Amino acid sequence: MKNIWRKLRENWLDFWEDDELDMDKKHLSQNDKRSLLYGGFMIGAVTFIFLSIGIMVGNIWTNHRNQKDMEELLGTIATYMATATDDEYEEIAQTIRHDLVYSQYGQDIENLIRYIPNTADGCCLERGFPERINLVFLNTGEAYGMEIFDETEPIESQRERGGTMITSGYDEISEAHLMMMSNPNMDSATASIDRGRGIVSAHKMKTHFCDDCIRKILTTVEDEFMDEAVIYDAEEKTFYPVTEGDLQIGDYSFHTYYEDGGYEIKIAYTGE
Repeated sequence: MKNIWRKLRENWLDFWEDDELDMDKKHLSQNDKRSLLYGGFMIGAVTFIFLSIGIMVGNIWTNHRNQKDMEELLGTIATYMATATDDEYEEIAQTIRHDLVYSQYGQDIENLIRYIPNTADGCCLERGFPERINLVFLNTGEAYGMEIFDETEPIESQRERGGTMITSGYDEISEAHLMMMSNPNMDSATASIDRGRGIVSAHKMKTHFCDDCIRKILTTVEDEFMDEAVIYDAEEKTFYPVTEGDLQIGDYSFHTYYEDGGYEIKIAYTGE
């Protein structure tokens, strides 16, 4: 290592050797080297200054153009809103939503709603549920148990008591309805979900769910026909979409199919 450093030092000193008046040297003199370095430095400095000025002028022009475009856009929106009739207002709002929001974010709704502040006073899914399996409406945060038997008494006692139990739910935002009829003596139940308008409000979700649950829910319902409700496994903290097919959670099996604008879910108890 010492030999290497010594060799480098000798080459460096030889490079800067004062040989301006030595005519026998075959390489550039010290004066020539300094002139070249100085000239290169000045050319680089001037180039950097011109580039900086060009970038600064470009940024100023871009900001000015963006500000002008924004003023024109806001003026156009204000004009349309002010002159629209009641019949035209909703159509204009839908057009603005599509052109300004969906064109920018596409299907990345998760990235879009991050700009909405979360005002939930604790996540509604952390409150605890009497049943493991629940249907949760996303607009209201309300959960409806989907199990045939509860844990308040032995299953055999519930079977012997028989009868039909009815559970109903309603989402006032999407106008979706849930009607579930359970027959404990037959180990079966049927849940009917009428989609209504099929609307999901991100603002409402932000008042009921924590951001972590919202991300999981949005991933679950992505590309699904019904996205205003999910099936929630409170024990495993897992979300399932309401979609056609078969699903097994714990001691219950679910067979879901689409019918007359809604979903029918056949529920069966498969435990002992």
